[in-house]
Amino acid sequence: MNIYPKRWQALAYLTAGAFLSPLDYFIVNMALPSIKRAFAASDHQLQMVVAIYGLTYAALVVCGGRLGDLYGRKKIFSLGLYLFLLSSLACAFSPNITFLIISRMFQGVGASFLAPQVLASIRVLFNSSEQPKAVSIFSSVFGLASVAGQLLGGFLLNLHWAAFSWETVFLVNVPVTLLCIIGIHYSMDNNREEKRQPIDFTGALLLITSLLMLICPIIFGRKYHWAWWIFALLLTGLFLLTVFYRYEIKATQKNKPVLINPDLLQHQPFVLCLSIIFFYNFTSGLFICYPYYLQQFLNRDPVETGLAIIPYGLAFFIGPLLISRIKHSSHTMIYIGLGLLISGFSMASIFIYLQEKPSIEMDISLFLAGLGHGIIMPVMMREAIALIDREKAGQASGLISISIQTGSVTGGTIIGTVFFSTIESLGFPKAFALAVLMIAIFQVAGVFINKKLLKHNKL
Repeated sequence: MNIYPKRWQALAYLTAGAFLSPLDYFIVNMALPSIKRAFAASDHQLQMVVAIYGLTYAALVVCGGRLGDLYGRKKIFSLGLYLFLLSSLACAFSPNITFLIISRMFQGVGASFLAPQVLASIRVLFNSSEQPKAVSIFSSVFGLASVAGQLLGGFLLNLHWAAFSWETVFLVNVPVTLLCIIGIHYSMDNNREEKRQPIDFTGALLLITSLLMLICPIIFGRKYHWAWWIFALLLTGLFLLTVFYRYEIKATQKNKPVLINPDLLQHQPFVLCLSIIFFYNFTSGLFICYPYYLQQFLNRDPVETGLAIIPYGLAFFIGPLLISRIKHSSHTMIYIGLGLLISGFSMASIFIYLQEKPSIEMDISLFLAGLGHGIIMPVMMREAIALIDREKAGQASGLISISIQTGSVTGGTIIGTVFFSTIESLGFPKAFALAVLMIAIFQVAGVFINKKLLKHNKL
């Protein structure tokens, strides 16, 4: 018998809270034109509205996982909810674009406290037979967020409720966070490490700085035409990441507190899982290019744009729910998921090249790709988290979240750069077809990594 009788109720509130993190990414993209008009914002400022959220989230998510290990996952999850609630209100009532950007930064801090607690709590609250179902439920919220963010964003922007326009995409967070704050209070214990240790502030500073220096150049490289100092920052970020790793090894040898146990980064199967997670999140490029293509080339309104992404998002939502009913090995399911991603995006590229406009064939292709995404995500999360001891669950969850976020940022930047830099020379349809094909090509890396993972597990 499981010692946590309310674990399924707790999972409902944990996933609802975690749902806010990806939702806010998708929904804000839809509101950028309205924000630009409201504040006469520059393109650079609009880019910061999006980037500062993902940047803060990626840089702090491991710290969020570690804080959950030390002080209790319920406590840190609740803190994340309060931060997300207050920052959402601050965003909605921002008097100027600078205030909005700062508020978005605090939203990213709140989000970094939410997601790591979910996977870590699943590892602790559920026994091994229940974990696949719990992870599948959690994974499905990402697919739901991709649909809800695009569709709800378009609907809210057209609603003009009480003289609000773009503000509604932030106000919609308020009832969800309040519900989660109350629900998690009554349904979850404050599970944490039995042995509490001080926080590794030096390690945290090194990791946050290195991640910022790696992610910022990726985000802003195209804006500054990939100047030499962009690459200098990237190299510095890699150097600091190495320094961080060496520091954590020495701290472990001296029995000092660490942010991430070096054993996690020396655990080859776990690192291979992180690599696959990194590459399949290059699919974020679709959500950058497709809305732009529909609105700028085909002159679709926000609601029509949101509807166009439904086939992908619906399949993304269904995929995790199907996983618990399919009796195949994890490695087989990874191959199936990657195969669907590769074939779906390849077909979509062909159809947009030939037809230029969305069609039933395009919808089917996106559905296949979304199904692949929905299948591989819970399998990889379950595979990665199962490799790690319970006491390291928060750190492992933070690393998984970093892989997701850095994959999304890197993939979005590479795919977006290919798309935007070839529009003038190739035209909109061919540029978009090329960008979609690039997403498929990057998934091939996952196939080779999974082959290596399978060989390692047989040893």
